Amino acid sequence: MQKNLIWFRNDLRLYDNIALYEACKSDEDKVVGIFIATPQQWISHSISIRKISFIYHHIISLKKALFKLNIILHYHESTDFLHSIKYLIDFCKNHKINNLFYNYEYEINERNRDLLAKKKLSEHNIFMKGFHSNLLISNQYIKNRKNATYKVYSFFKKEIVKNLYKNIPQCVSVPKKRKSDRDCFTNSFSFKKLTYQFNETIFPVGEQSAINRLTYFCSNKIQEYSSKRNFPILNYTSMLSPYLSSGIISSRCCLMMLLKLKNNSLLNIMSNCAWFNQILWREFYYHLLIGFPILSKCQSLVKWENNIDWNNNVKHFQSWKEGNTGYPLIDAGMRQLNKLGWMHNRLRMITSSFLVKNLLINWREGEKYFISNLIDGDLALNNGGWQWSASIGTDSMPYIRSFNPYLQSKKFDKSGDFIKKFIPELNVVPRKYIHQPHEWSKKTNYKLDYPHPIINYDDSRKKFLLAFHQARFYYKK
Repeated sequence: MQKNLIWFRNDLRLYDNIALYEACKSDEDKVVGIFIATPQQWISHSISIRKISFIYHHIISLKKALFKLNIILHYHESTDFLHSIKYLIDFCKNHKINNLFYNYEYEINERNRDLLAKKKLSEHNIFMKGFHSNLLISNQYIKNRKNATYKVYSFFKKEIVKNLYKNIPQCVSVPKKRKSDRDCFTNSFSFKKLTYQFNETIFPVGEQSAINRLTYFCSNKIQEYSSKRNFPILNYTSMLSPYLSSGIISSRCCLMMLLKLKNNSLLNIMSNCAWFNQILWREFYYHLLIGFPILSKCQSLVKWENNIDWNNNVKHFQSWKEGNTGYPLIDAGMRQLNKLGWMHNRLRMITSSFLVKNLLINWREGEKYFISNLIDGDLALNNGGWQWSASIGTDSMPYIRSFNPYLQSKKFDKSGDFIKKFIPELNVVPRKYIHQPHEWSKKTNYKLDYPHPIINYDDSRKKFLLAFHQARFYYKK
């Protein structure tokens, strides 16, 4: 008989949890779980209070679900990763653990933590067994001809799709209820009562809630996702990102759901399902984080970026954060973020482009602000998205892409319904003028309680292009 410990981290689920499944393979083994919170480490990583609260409530949900399987979940708070390793070693020694099962995390600090833990535990003959439970396919199998990580999404997608055709990854099942292990370990689980820092109506707690949302989306919305996803007022996104980022469900689970419903084939999914393309982008950014650890250190993949003369205007940055730039769609997006801890994906691209390519503020400032407010904050995706928006990451476009906020507003919120939802002071403005409300204000002499644009769009774009071209030119010299 062995004693197995499951170290839960970014995988707060029962279904398709490889570490949990492997730990429970033998009916004779004793199994226990542990979650070690590191609040100070989270703060140093700028993790939002919304996401921390979301995680805590899912720990409680996971504890109850594991208890039904006769598996006890222990909880402990350490200040940081180093102290968490010390506690983990002491826990394993005191409870005579033989094997520790865990699912990989890919940020540099987390990887270093796991390497140190593995080394220390091996000195006590305790063996760590890790799994790629949060990837569709291990990064070891998705390499270019030089055996390196792909930097361009189109090439990455071609390779991973080829691998998926060869072997579709299957979800592992929820373990069966075990013989009572409750007497073997004292149930130590307590922390301060938490008030919700997120809207549970929008983001209900629990693995089953996530699966229900996935099922509903794939059954009712996915057919129109491609045509309606860019219109924020229509709510045709899946809203699954908080559950994916905290490991409440897996990417494999999403793929299996698509295959299961309406008997989809993999070929049909790859050809016609725009939403699954978002899952592949998620996978791509994780592979990048593994292949290029510098991404965990606020560094970009292009060296000339260090030559950009950023215009870090404090007042402009504050206006952007508050949603007071005078560009309605930008401001509505930022106010949605501040209110909900979540922002529509199209708006994430537009607001980040505006910060970098119109205000010429360092993308790192925006990246940090997003992660410190998002309930679905995820280093790989947040970093990848910001570098893509700043055109200094993995972007194969032959030109520097930018989003004109007026054109984007007219295209994706034509009637201004989304703008008015988050900027109530513009409710008096006729739809015809909602994208440039001060034109109406000037004509009618109505004093709007809404700021004028803080910059001129055309002038700001010219300054940005000049700054970027100069940075490239002097780097080559």
